[in-house]
Amino acid sequence: MLAARPYFGKLSQTQSLPTSRFVKYNWQVHIVTRKHLNHAAKQYPDAANDLGAWAAIVKEVRWRNFLEVRVTFKDADNVKGYVIFNIRQNRYRLITVIHYAKTSQQRRTQGHVYVRSFLTHKEYDNPANWDRRFGTK
Repeated sequence: MLAARPYFGKLSQTQSLPTSRFVKYNWQVHIVTRKHLNHAAKQYPDAANDLGAWAAIVKEVRWRNFLEVRVTFKDADNVKGYVIFNIRQNRYRLITVIHYAKTSQQRRTQGHVYVRSFLTHKEYDNPANWDRRFGTK
């Protein structure tokens, strides 16, 4: 079980995740602008643990396409180039843009997840909010 305080770094031994859910790679996904996750955790403390768990899982995987995202997060949606994650059983939506990891000619690239917005379910209904500058209303 995750600690009460959100943690977006490495997992401690008390915060281990089952390795059967994902495969660890030498090249991990990079979450761009983690400060957005910290800001969302402060603004919505009831979602802090779920955001911490999401970040820990995302950091340890290497997605090459959206189908691999769906294997990890069954409720993820791909809408108009955005990947939407449900947080706290659909109370919140984490809007991201993912640049998937690629392998070509023995060269591997690191995947990137760009956090665009963290919205309540009501705010999510307006697509204009999806790519707004984070932290502004």
